[in-house]
Amino acid sequence: MEEHIDLSDLFNTRPQAVDFSARLTIILKKVFEKEFNPEKIFMEQFGIEKKDKFMTLLRDNNVNPQSRLDIKNFMEKILERINVLPVISLVLAFEPNEHTLQLFSRWFTLNTNKQVLFDIKVDKKLIAGAAILSNGKYLDFSIKPEFDVIFAQMFKPQPKSISTKQ
Repeated sequence: MEEHIDLSDLFNTRPQAVDFSARLTIILKKVFEKEFNPEKIFMEQFGIEKKDKFMTLLRDNNVNPQSRLDIKNFMEKILERINVLPVISLVLAFEPNEHTLQLFSRWFTLNTNKQVLFDIKVDKKLIAGAAILSNGKYLDFSIKPEFDVIFAQMFKPQPKSISTKQ
């Protein structure tokens, strides 16, 4: 499977990828059963929206949806790909919805040319922005550090002036 296959329509976070992998594994166990019907089992495991996206992914990668062996091989490649996707810890001041996760994912893909999985943590102390932990580096892109400096300066005890009156 080629590196440029984008799985972000199917999952964006590590927990979502784990869940997707588990569902693919269930499907893999059933591929060679007599009653195997790709559309039906994808619908059962993924729901209609993700089933449609998965079927599109099959077509885009020239996988014959009628060939059980092709489906099996492709799903095994996806599982391998999931296992090597880099994980970025993203600390936000809010719990992102699916649309926001898609936007983050597309931004990373456009700017790094790689798909990543997010490990999302919520920190209500962050102000306007995000903090990223990647490869042991912590990068704070929120305005909290600047706010902390301003706050400290505003409430820093002022030195008392010595009176020279006699």
